[in-house]
Amino acid sequence: MDLESKYPLHGETYKNRKVKDCDCQKVILESSYGNFGPLDVTFVDDDGIPTFNQAIASVTVDLSCINCANILLDFTGILNVTTTISASGALTFTLFKTCRRQMTRQPLTTFTFFVADIFGGEMTSHTLAFKYPSRNDNCQDCCTYTLELNSISNLGPGTITYSINGTLSALVVENPC
Repeated sequence: MDLESKYPLHGETYKNRKVKDCDCQKVILESSYGNFGPLDVTFVDDDGIPTFNQAIASVTVDLSCINCANILLDFTGILNVTTTISASGALTFTLFKTCRRQMTRQPLTTFTFFVADIFGGEMTSHTLAFKYPSRNDNCQDCCTYTLELNSISNLGPGTITYSINGTLSALVVENPC
């Protein structure tokens, strides 16, 4: 095989490709279990939307040895809802990032989960799954990612009990800048 032959799909020479294949790539996987509740929330007509700003789970990743990183944050969990009434509402979550050097809490994204339980007096379970991809080009720091429950809304009056448990994971892959 000619060392200068081209890779047909990439347009690279064999010589260049061989050097790239030998470069090391750093990968970090961190995860943490978290839970919230049970919490009884009583809804009254025209009472507004209760806000909580309660942490569900957080994970810390040390990015100090990585120059440019692709990060995938993943929360997988279970929401248990026990109702005395029919429930039809929404739970709003925010994913935050706090780095050690900056100490400024930065909101990354907001997730809304809609729940509808048409019968009262029973418990139902719902799967919660949130994914957030991110590229981090300049933060060589130790960062904590936190998923918080911000608010819960419901269309009618009554008491609903919420309980959440799950795992927040961070997969970090170093990429060339």
